[in-house]
Parts: sequence; structure tokens; C-alpha cells
Amino acid sequence: MRRPLRIAVTAQLERASREAGFDTYLLPELPNRDFHRSLPERIGDGAKFMPFLEKNDIDLILDFNTEALTLSPSPNDPKQAAMTNAIMGIPYVACYLDPITSTMANASWLEHWQLLESPDWIKWIPETAHADELKRLGVPNVVTMPMAVNNDDFDTSPPEISTDGPTVAFMGHPASTWFKSNQTVTSNSLFSGFTAAALTADLPGVPFHKIFYDLYDFGEPLSATDDFEARANKAIDYYNKKFSYNAYLAVKQRDRFARFLHNKLGDAFELVGDHWGETYGLKHKPRIWDMKELHDRMRRVPICLNLIKGNWECGLIVRHFEITGYGGFMLTYETSELSNCFEIGKECDVFHNEADLLEKIEYYTDHPKERMEIARAGQDRTLKEHLFSHRIETLVQLLTKAGTLPKKPMIQKTVSKSSDVVVPESGSLPAIPIVVPPSCPSPTQ
Repeated sequence: MRRPLRIAVTAQLERASREAGFDTYLLPELPNRDFHRSLPERIGDGAKFMPFLEKNDIDLILDFNTEALTLSPSPNDPKQAAMTNAIMGIPYVACYLDPITSTMANASWLEHWQLLESPDWIKWIPETAHADELKRLGVPNVVTMPMAVNNDDFDTSPPEISTDGPTVAFMGHPASTWFKSNQTVTSNSLFSGFTAAALTADLPGVPFHKIFYDLYDFGEPLSATDDFEARANKAIDYYNKKFSYNAYLAVKQRDRFARFLHNKLGDAFELVGDHWGETYGLKHKPRIWDMKELHDRMRRVPICLNLIKGNWECGLIVRHFEITGYGGFMLTYETSELSNCFEIGKECDVFHNEADLLEKIEYYTDHPKERMEIARAGQDRTLKEHLFSHRIETLVQLLTKAGTLPKKPMIQKTVSKSSDVVVPESGSLPAIPIVVPPSCPSPTQ
């Protein structure tokens, strides 16, 4: 009889992994858990992770973004470093809350891309458009699964709805990354993004990568003869040219509606998040850092508005599952993958434009019983199907079917070149930056 799978996780996923039925081990604390930290820091972190992973005979590492991605000296060459999990034969899965361009900012783009091409790193991407573009850009081991909500002690009793405050609330920040005055995107990078925006206005649902490569030939596709640097440069060209399309999506799916309701509803609309004042001059409340308080606010406001980020084209974000999981009534901007997870009109509802948004707000304000029934049905669906424990169960099944689990033996002598990252010949390995050609800066997303 095979022993239970042993999964090492960051703190956010510990309960979900346990409730999925796996032997769960909390990864060691690191001096800096920032997923933007430098590669030299990650090399130092490998010295903490490797003995822990070996002692506990870990089968799988599960992470958010790249918090638990560490490097260690290569067994084949002490002048090289490899992903710690690759040396030990342990599959590593990073669940992305945002696209891959939003992590590892303190690594150069070539360093980042070199690691992304590692066959020992599985990327859990929650929307099909981003997953498909990564595959077209040559990134291996991409798994597409929807987002979820963390396992918690959910209150399933009817919530006490606040009747003496705002009717509608949105919790989130503006897409300020795209509208800062110091952006360095050149004008010749904008045309492809605006073309995609124009096309999707007439033909909704066409992903950017199809417009970019198949319809308009804005960039050269990857070739079998491309070397590593050529592949990385084609990827950064793609993401830089996608910049203006992401800015368009940020306005289309989020920022315009916050400004619209701020003007139309006044104090009946509550805007909770940072940067709204400095970006758009809108009155707002600061971000709620205490998660219990935030979830209670989602649960008790009559209508909890959900607006999609500009970096997703068709998928769902964590907030879809947080609002419903904690018993709130979710009115959300429509996205094509929503119906894969919820029954619209029965477990949540959607709006398409400003007029539709005002109409839905008025309707659900006047029909509290129906609103409460939808909220309860949405919570039931999320707690039955959309917890992270459900996703982890599915992930393990996928990895087992693919032959990724059980893990491979620990590497003793060699590491494949695709897993190795070159470091300088002299100096102390944990303190020296990884060396790559300097010609490829990080993308502007």
C-alpha cells in the first residue's frame, strides 16, 4: 500500500493541502519571502530548503507565484546553480495569481525566462488565454485550472446585511501600473495592442496571442532553430507589444466602472483600496489588510462588485471565489470562463456596461430575497467545488496521470543544461548574481 503523498507548502496552502488528504509539511521560514526577491537570495534559500525536503522525503512542492522557488549549487558543477527541486527530483508547482510577468522582478528577463523554460517547474495558470500564449512562447509544463478560495471556517448562516451604509462596494486597487507618468513604453509598441482592442470590440473573445501571431503577424513566432536568447527576446517583444492591450483591458474591465459608480451613486458606493485618489482623484477607503474584516465586508454589503484586472483576458480571479465563498452576493463584470464555474443568474449575476450595471444594482436593491438566494447558492457552489483543496486533488491526479508523480530520484552527478543557470567563476556562490547576457530587460507589464 503506497504511503500518502507528502506535499511541502507555503503557509497560505497548508490547510487546503491537509483537507485534501495529503501529508502536509510547512516549508521553512525565509528571511525574505517576496516573490520578487533576487536570484542570489534564492540561492541562499536553497540551503534552508534542501535539508528540509530531504529529511521529510517530500514528493511535491506547492507554491503561490514564486515564493518558494529556490536555487542550489549544481551537483555537476559548483559554478552553476539549479532549481533545488530539480536537483532533488521533486516536482515544483507555482500557482499564479497574476500573469508570469508579475513575478521575479529582481531577476533579469533572461534569468526569469531561463528558469521558466525549466522542465522541472510546473506553472499553474488560471485562465486559458495566458496558458495558451505561454505554450506558444515555448514555456513547458503549463497546467490550466481555475482559481479558488482558501479553505477556512466559513459561516454558512444568513449574513446580517448592512442597511445603514453603502449599497455597493468594490474592494481592489486601480490598474495604476499602466497609467503611471513614468512608463517607458515606446509609441511603436502601441499599435498591436490598440489593433487587438479594436478587433475584440467587434469580435469579442479572440485572445491576444491569436491576433498577434495568426491574424496580423505583429511578431515572429518561435522557431525550432531559435537559441535561448532568441526565444527570450521574442517573448519580451510579445509582452511589450501587449502592454497597450492590457491597459485597454484595465479600463474596459475595471477602472471605468469604479469612476462611473463613484460619480453616479455617491455615498451609496464604497471604494476600498489604495491609489484611487492619486490615480483618478476618487474618494476611497484604504485597503483592508485584515482578511477576516475584508471577508466580513464582502459578506455584509448588499451588492459586492467584482471587477476584473487588466492582465486577464477571459479568466476568473481570486475575488470571484472569495466573495461567493464567504456568502456575499457577487455582481461581476462578465468574463467568458465564468460560466465554467458558476450558473449566472442563480449563483451570481453579471453586467456588461454602465446602463446594465445601474439596472442590476436597482433590481437587486429592490429584490433582497432573490439576492440572498443567489448569494447562498453561490456559496454552496464554491464550498462544494472551488476550494483550494479541490484544486490540489485535481492537480495531483493530473500529475500522477502524466507520470510526474511519483518523484524522480535525487540527482547525484549531473543536472541537465536546461535546469542549470550560469554563475561567475569566483566568489561565494550564495552571494553572487547569476550571469546572463544583459541585452534583454524585463517587460513593461
